[in-house]
Amino acid sequence: MEDRQWMYTGRSSQNSLTDEWINKTDAFLERAFARIKGGRDTWCPCSKCGNLRRQTKLEMGKHLVRHGFTSDYTIWIYHGEVDRGRDEAIRQRIEQYDDDAGVGDMLDDYHEGRREEEPEATAKAYYDMLCAAQQPLHGHTKVSQLDAIARLMAVKSQFSLSRNAFDIMLTVFGSLLPEGHILPKSMYEAQKLLHALKMPYEQIHACTKGCILFRKEYAEAKYYIKCESSRFLEVDSGDGQKKQLAIPVKILRYLPFIPRIQRLYMCEESAKQMTWHKTGRRYNAEKLVHPSDGEAWTKFDAIYHEKDREARNVRVALATDGFNPYGMAAAPYTCWPMFVIPLNLPPGVLFQRQNIFLSLIIPEHPGNNMSVYMEPLIDDLVRA
Repeated sequence: MEDRQWMYTGRSSQNSLTDEWINKTDAFLERAFARIKGGRDTWCPCSKCGNLRRQTKLEMGKHLVRHGFTSDYTIWIYHGEVDRGRDEAIRQRIEQYDDDAGVGDMLDDYHEGRREEEPEATAKAYYDMLCAAQQPLHGHTKVSQLDAIARLMAVKSQFSLSRNAFDIMLTVFGSLLPEGHILPKSMYEAQKLLHALKMPYEQIHACTKGCILFRKEYAEAKYYIKCESSRFLEVDSGDGQKKQLAIPVKILRYLPFIPRIQRLYMCEESAKQMTWHKTGRRYNAEKLVHPSDGEAWTKFDAIYHEKDREARNVRVALATDGFNPYGMAAAPYTCWPMFVIPLNLPPGVLFQRQNIFLSLIIPEHPGNNMSVYMEPLIDDLVRA
């Protein structure tokens, strides 16, 4: 195979392109679109789209000049080249939605892997659900059962439909579909199908002053003695005494990140990307192109040799900032979301939306108590 370092060495910025890069990129575009039949767009390999979005030839050319090629894309598997016979499996996507990218890969990897060893129970349930959900809704459409349910659940959420209204909507839609369709008949059936997709979610009660979280040794406490704060809202009971309602004063929402990291290893393609920090090729050793090239990463490797030996060990970054979810014109309020970002991934996909995991939603400004709200996240980091 030809040497394709030109893809990365020939473009230092959108204003600095070598003649080789321009000529070979033009040839790539001609090749990519020559194989398309009956369509005007195909997967865009720029570092922004990362082969997850489709673009026309003109737009793709602009993207490649502006953003460059996505990292480590020297085998053009999305544009006609075969990588170990997996071209067809990789291209099995639900093209209407970017969020479905990778489902075909996971199913393919699952069936190949079953010949060698059975997956653990959680992964097996997840794959079995995906296999069932990829069935067409009926014999005259390519829309899958999972796709249909996801769209309808999005409508339910957008318009705040009640459970009863959603059940009626499913009944009406079902009566309009051909006989033998597999659209669920109720919200219960839809949720049962989506159960394996669900991520763990915890609501943790917090002290109104941010002193503690009511978990572990404080799990059953109704007050925090040191600051005399009530766990629940209090009202006057009429006899001069205060009565606690079953409504917590402050709630921290925690979405554990470990299950989402595990799902990155369920697909061969993303599992391979998770070792890029150690195995990925750098085309310019003098430039810092990834956090693993930095001094902090190198020092960590020097101190913790056992962590450095295994490329699959995950390193993450934490990011947070406050904002008003109701807009500037609404009543003054702020919440602080905290995100977990796996740093193992290649530069081209490191900061893509699907790889930035929301982990904490801290109510109001945390002030000096950020470490208190981070306790469940830190516990998972230590356990991992």
